[in-house]
Amino acid sequence: MKANRISDATKILLLAATTIITCVIASLGMIGMRSAKELNKTAMAQMRDLNNSLKDSELKKYDGLEVTGSDVINCIKKYLGDYVSGETAPLYIYVKTKLTENTYTNGSQIKNIQNFTHTYYIKPTALFTGEVVKNENDVILGIRFTNK
Repeated sequence: MKANRISDATKILLLAATTIITCVIASLGMIGMRSAKELNKTAMAQMRDLNNSLKDSELKKYDGLEVTGSDVINCIKKYLGDYVSGETAPLYIYVKTKLTENTYTNGSQIKNIQNFTHTYYIKPTALFTGEVVKNENDVILGIRFTNK
């Protein structure tokens, strides 16, 4: 049988060294976790900004663009069609024709914009100039279409 030749002092030094190494590894892990957390926050903020930019890019295309009345009708259907009477969409669409001016905040008038006897009628072949309306924080509030 072999006898253990490691003295008690050596055992205590090995235990102390192991404890110190374990603490160093744990602290390095915590530092890495904090860095990853900050990196994750930054990446999420950039993704949120990119997502908002992509959402707004579809609306920004109307700024200064000349469109037909059917494009205006499709725009109203697309952005306001899911909102019923009594609800308000996050953006409005203002349409100024040669005869009337109307502001649409939901999809309740979609049937009437295609009825030529109604005041909400938008002539599909008419030409309109689009303008995106923003607030002071560069948030899109609505779109204006003016008949040429």
